[in-house]
Amino acid sequence: MLNETETARTILAVCGTGLAVSAARDLRQAREFTEDGTLAWSVIGAYPHRCPAAVRRLFVWERYRAVLAVQFTAGLAAPVVAARSTGGSAVLACVLLSTLLLGLHRGDYGTDGADQMAALALLTAAATLVVGGTVGRLFLAFLTCQLVLSYLIAGVAKLVSPMWRDGSCLALILSTHSYGSPRLAAALRARPLLGRLLAWGVMVLEVTFWLAFFLPGVPRWGFLAAGAALHIGIAVTMGLSTFVFAFIGAYPALVFTAASLAG
Repeated sequence: MLNETETARTILAVCGTGLAVSAARDLRQAREFTEDGTLAWSVIGAYPHRCPAAVRRLFVWERYRAVLAVQFTAGLAAPVVAARSTGGSAVLACVLLSTLLLGLHRGDYGTDGADQMAALALLTAAATLVVGGTVGRLFLAFLTCQLVLSYLIAGVAKLVSPMWRDGSCLALILSTHSYGSPRLAAALRARPLLGRLLAWGVMVLEVTFWLAFFLPGVPRWGFLAAGAALHIGIAVTMGLSTFVFAFIGAYPALVFTAASLAG
């Protein structure tokens, strides 16, 4: 079993890679952040930001792209540094957490659950690597609880929806412009039973994912593999690749915490 430091370094390696992907996406879509874009600071900055003026100056695109460049570089380095150095991993975790929090504070338009989960995962990694000991183990337990609750709440929210229960929701989601896949949407509309089976598969996995914390060995890894497959499938069909790294990046915390409590 990995110890708490090794677990934190694993979290950093996975989440750091995801933040590199996210930063690359934003840098590629630079026009959205310029003065003519929907994410321009002249638009987002109209909402009061309670932070020092020096921080607000970083939110103008000419400076914010430097923040993204740091996030991209640090994210690419995360797997290599995490494999070699605990001290370097601690520094890198703090750097990545800072860039991510700056992005979240700049504006929550366009952010999603992956950003919040990545922030909590990096906070956990940083606290574990810097302080360690009991504090680190408590942070890892906290991240485990957050992970389990995220799945459970998402599953319950789907269960109360008639469109999720009858399976029609997936075809509708895949028909949207932002998260669409017209070919898959048409296939699911032509095969409503398949849509129902997939929808119920997602809901059952999400509301029962907490069992992974209590189950031993192979059953636990089966839940984690199913969760990873779900996120990879969503990334392929809907383009939400950051969820893969943010949520799978938190899996080591669950494995560590469960094993610690089991003795």
